[in-house]
Amino acid sequence: MLKGVEFSVWDAQSILKTSVCEVTEKRVMEKGVPLENGLRDPRMGPFSGRCVTCNLFSGACPGHFGHFVLCEHVYHISWVTTVVHWLKCICVSCGELLIKQDSVPPDVPNNRRMYFYIKNLHTKCPNCSLRQPKYTFNKDNCTITRDGKLYPTTDVLEHLLLLSESDVCGMEMSHPKNMLLSILPIPGTNVRPPIINDGVVRGEDDLTYRLLQIIRANDKLVKMKAGNRPAHIITNARKGLQNTVTGYLNHNKLGGPRRRASTREYASLASKLTKKEGRIRGNLMGKRCDYTARTVITGDPYLGMHEVGVPISVADKLTVPVKVTDYNRRALQTMLHDDNTSIKFVIRPNGSRVDLSFVHRKSIQLDVGYTVERSLKDGDIVLFNRQPSLHKMSLMAHQVRVLPYSTFRMNLSCTTPYNADCK
Repeated sequence: MLKGVEFSVWDAQSILKTSVCEVTEKRVMEKGVPLENGLRDPRMGPFSGRCVTCNLFSGACPGHFGHFVLCEHVYHISWVTTVVHWLKCICVSCGELLIKQDSVPPDVPNNRRMYFYIKNLHTKCPNCSLRQPKYTFNKDNCTITRDGKLYPTTDVLEHLLLLSESDVCGMEMSHPKNMLLSILPIPGTNVRPPIINDGVVRGEDDLTYRLLQIIRANDKLVKMKAGNRPAHIITNARKGLQNTVTGYLNHNKLGGPRRRASTREYASLASKLTKKEGRIRGNLMGKRCDYTARTVITGDPYLGMHEVGVPISVADKLTVPVKVTDYNRRALQTMLHDDNTSIKFVIRPNGSRVDLSFVHRKSIQLDVGYTVERSLKDGDIVLFNRQPSLHKMSLMAHQVRVLPYSTFRMNLSCTTPYNADCK
């Protein structure tokens, strides 16, 4: 029996175990062919045909993760605040937890417990009596400071590694060392499909361009360190790598002058997931469907409680499928040949759809098994919904009454279940 779902930070070992290939190429294509170990490696998912990893066709393949190895650890911009909280909870000298023993965390999700812990800390380590420094996050430079001075990423990692696994397990939380990225998971190609026009690839998805920026910034930092360049040059290259990773994860959190003022900026993972058009609200929590119409509602006391008034423009656009049988074939054939017919489409038994606005309707002979789609008329049953759909009575069936003007009409006695407020 399923009791719950638990989430944890995706560590480097798990990323490597899931990955099907390592991305090392700074180019995507060569002579129209995806490069091996590139961002369009066929092992991460097919563009067309079968997948070389799971042997499924492109429409059924879920996509497969690759990975890219960073030359240095960088911050995950969404977890950097949690990293600062962990630094405050761990003694910089001996690694002792500074959380007071008598503090009992409230019954909240694990990701919110840190806000409670940082308010119940010892200012001096109970083990070594060292007074702890102050840690802050600089949004403009995307760096962590210790007592006002830069705290390098390597030192931050060493500080976090002082925390023992037993302490983390006792707190039922992920180890904070995994919140610094050393291996970047690369999503499959179905998450970032290329731009195609007339069957030809014209460009790449924004996420692919973001990943290319990360690969180039990483390669630049490797060359700077190998060439023994001055410290400030290497520091700038390191900031460049951090900013490209931050821009890939959430470009809205790029601070200071690095945040572009341009109206056209590459999208990030956060922008693909959040807001009304994102994956969560746009695709998972709500669906867009056919055979629907939307407009303002107004009250009409002359309608029955079982009726809904539908504008003529909506009734003419929406269609109802009617199956052709021996009993209605002659009536539907007569309706089809009428000049003012309400039939809009004819669907043959093989599934082909005929739009009657482009063909001579009298040349079509209906037979049993055909389906015709006609406009809405009085007496048709429709589903009427008003969002937010808070209970099952927010979606009920009504009979159609085709009326003039441009609003849906309903009896005022039906407003309560819909929580409608007609004005």
